Amino acid sequence: MFSGWDLEFYRTVFTNYWWHGLFFVVYLGVLVYLAGSKRAELKQVFVWPFLIMLISIFNPLIMEPILQRTGWQNRYSRFFWMLPAELLCAYILAVLIGRQKRAEWRAGITAMTVCLVFLCGGSATEFALDDNIYKIDDSVIEVAEMIGAASEKERPIVLYDEEMYYWIRQYDASFTTGAKKSEMETYRWMVADEIDAAEQYDSEKKAVAMFVRGIEVEPALINKVFESREIDFFVRNMNFYSEEYLKQLDLVYVDAVEGYELYRCVQTREE
Repeated sequence: MFSGWDLEFYRTVFTNYWWHGLFFVVYLGVLVYLAGSKRAELKQVFVWPFLIMLISIFNPLIMEPILQRTGWQNRYSRFFWMLPAELLCAYILAVLIGRQKRAEWRAGITAMTVCLVFLCGGSATEFALDDNIYKIDDSVIEVAEMIGAASEKERPIVLYDEEMYYWIRQYDASFTTGAKKSEMETYRWMVADEIDAAEQYDSEKKAVAMFVRGIEVEPALINKVFESREIDFFVRNMNFYSEEYLKQLDLVYVDAVEGYELYRCVQTREE
């Protein structure tokens, strides 16, 4: 059952998000405090949602099969954004400060709050912008730069696989996608073996939806798509398509990076 599972992945994501874990300890302590309090509304807002997420989206035994099927490991850390840790800790500290009648106690808790802020983040004295704020994979950046170097247009029309489609838009919005969002999502929850290849003849939408998932659609159908949509470039995931299949497409090889190859559409080039 657990063959091929990467359970270490969850520990890595957790430690990367919480850094040294001090803030999580404070957050967990506040949850325990609320669980033992008589404030039912605070339990409903903060405690019960945390427990539900703990046995669902933060449970590796449930999430590992899902992530293996969807390939969304690089998005998993976003679930931590759902935890209202900062809001809850700020609320409790404000309540504690407000309840103190003696000035020295208020000053002490305020000082503790300031220390917590400084200790729980990254560097508290230095700030530098990250050129890659979305933590995009190097291969995506290299593909974007490769397209930019090969294109003579400011907004080239590019066709790529589903994974590249979602990431490259965050890095460079100047590329026009050769497939519609609905086409990218048509077979999102299905592996290639589950897709009926005969559906490619039902509509152009289904043909494109299959093609971006790595299915070798009838070459004539895809060549027609290249022409009708005036696609400038096609980015091939090197895990997809055979060499014999590629020879039947109206493409000319341009360049390659690790995992991807860039092709120029012949018809668009000749125009």
